[in-house]
Amino acid sequence: MRIPTPRRRTSGVNRGVALTLGAGLALLLVLGLVFSAAYGSQRITSSATALHSADETLRSATVVRAQLAIAIYTTSVDGAFGTNSGPARDLAIREAQQSLIDVENGFADLSEGGPEYEDLQAKVDTFVRLGRELTSAVESGAWIRGDELSDVELQRSFQLLSGALVDVRNKLAAIVAESDRMLGYIGIAGRFLVAFFVPAAIIMMYRELVRRQQRQSELERRLAAERDLAASREKFIANASHELRTPLTGILGMALLLEEEPALQDSEIANELLGMVISEAGDLSRMVDDLLTTARLDSGALHFAFEDCDIDEATQEAVSTLTRAGLVVDINTQPGVVRTDKLRLRQILRNLLSNAQKYGGPHIRVDGHLEGGTYVWSVVDDGSGVSDAVLERLFRPFVHRGEDVAITDSVGLGLSIVHALVRGMGGDVTHHRIDDETYFTVRLPLAASAKAPEESRLPQVATPVSELLGLP
Repeated sequence: MRIPTPRRRTSGVNRGVALTLGAGLALLLVLGLVFSAAYGSQRITSSATALHSADETLRSATVVRAQLAIAIYTTSVDGAFGTNSGPARDLAIREAQQSLIDVENGFADLSEGGPEYEDLQAKVDTFVRLGRELTSAVESGAWIRGDELSDVELQRSFQLLSGALVDVRNKLAAIVAESDRMLGYIGIAGRFLVAFFVPAAIIMMYRELVRRQQRQSELERRLAAERDLAASREKFIANASHELRTPLTGILGMALLLEEEPALQDSEIANELLGMVISEAGDLSRMVDDLLTTARLDSGALHFAFEDCDIDEATQEAVSTLTRAGLVVDINTQPGVVRTDKLRLRQILRNLLSNAQKYGGPHIRVDGHLEGGTYVWSVVDDGSGVSDAVLERLFRPFVHRGEDVAITDSVGLGLSIVHALVRGMGGDVTHHRIDDETYFTVRLPLAASAKAPEESRLPQVATPVSELLGLP
């Protein structure tokens, strides 16, 4: 059943791959933007922290310079005019000492970023050392030495340190500005994604959904057309089978009557021609039965009328039709009664015997024996057996020798119908080869152990006949 063509399936797969790739690229782009934004935010945070530390270090250094200048000035005024500015001087010295500690702490926070502040380290150390020397000189009363330090060494050290800190602060401010600009670009890209890609993705998904719905509708339409075609075919087969059965029955019946006519029994040519008519009509009748059974299997309309059937009687009735056409069959069956459909049982035996006649050896026999609660029935021939090319699909419809699909006097339904009928009546059929002989073995429940209802019906399901026949 051809529904979607390979080209359409390939097109659908390509669209699926394209959508998957597009979604993957969009996801990568979103992840890239997220990580870029996170990196930019982290960079702004670290640079802003370092900028704050640089500002605090510069502010503390400025306080140190101013407080020491106040301490030296008050000390010089007290020495020149005899005033007493001790409390103010002590406060200025304490402020200068605390600010020196703040300079060290601020630079320690600033230098956590890496080794790029190694040059600044020497300037900080020099400034802190000179500041502490100056505070010690002021406290000890060495006014002149303190004045020289304040005017020359400390001033020069402060200028070097403040210049370096200003450079660091400018660089950090530039980094913050650059990161902020990058975040601005990322924000623009994110807004573009939201404004363009998300609606585009929704539109593409909607289009794909519509296409799938269209394909589903087309598939359902084609399936409905296939079902209608199958139903029409089955109806035609059933009608044709019924129409053919009527004349065939008449032909076969009249041929059998003519065979018993005394006036024709003395004619060898007439007997030979009647035998050919009976044989060919029997073959055609079996073909019509097979076609009709297949149509009923396909439509789920095949019924089984269960009853107690005598083994010997059913065997003789099935064999008698073929023996009139010249087939010689040896019968070796034990007595027994099975619970089955008598009409379908005869059809099973006729199909197996016909199969042995066409494809088996010259010697054919029917064996039967009891085995537990079942009766085992085997049609045996001494032919060459079934080829390996056929074994795996032996009970499928339209299977012949090798790869041939059109052999005279056969439509390739016999064994598949045997399989379906036996399974429908609660039994099983198998094939095996023993001592250069081919066995087709049917197992059916005995009447005493049968639990089948009086009327059974194969399930009506929307599946091909191959599945109803129990095939893969």
